[in-house]
Amino acid sequence: MEQPDIIISQNIKRIREERNLSYTELADLTGVSKSMLRQIEIGESSPTINTLWKVANGLEIPFSMLINPPTPNLSKQGFKDAIPLHGKTEGFRLYPLIAFETTRSFEVYYVEMDPGISMDADAHTGNAEEIVMLIHSMIEIRVHGETTAVMTNEILRFDAGHPHHYYNPSHEMAKILMIIAYAG
Repeated sequence: MEQPDIIISQNIKRIREERNLSYTELADLTGVSKSMLRQIEIGESSPTINTLWKVANGLEIPFSMLINPPTPNLSKQGFKDAIPLHGKTEGFRLYPLIAFETTRSFEVYYVEMDPGISMDADAHTGNAEEIVMLIHSMIEIRVHGETTAVMTNEILRFDAGHPHHYYNPSHEMAKILMIIAYAG
């Protein structure tokens, strides 16, 4: 299995070159410094989830286009087969499961949040809806200043075009399936 940093660097380079963008132009679009973009592209730096969201939003592409390799016609994988991406803390792990493709306008992730962990997510571009399905434990999600508790076997849907906040107030690890769907 290819390491996520290698896949990310190859995807950023491919997209930058396809769009004929310089590092300066990509930095202007994303708000990420050109030196950081170059370091990511040549494999000298491991980007955080927040940095990748800035790149995805600046390029107006789904997040999964940066982190996933091309998929074969038939594939089987476990929720935790991929190497996880981390938030600002190690207690938030995001496992990419199904990548966005031009023929499929959604992406799917498996997420684990340790007890007491918070995660701030930037607004997504592209008219995105986030669908959070809680498999185990409980979490709280704040969007537009309103906090909603989500319990085991519940689903919460919200407009992901605004910053949102995840928090695990429980004493157990939260296990989550997350779908980000893009309207055409």
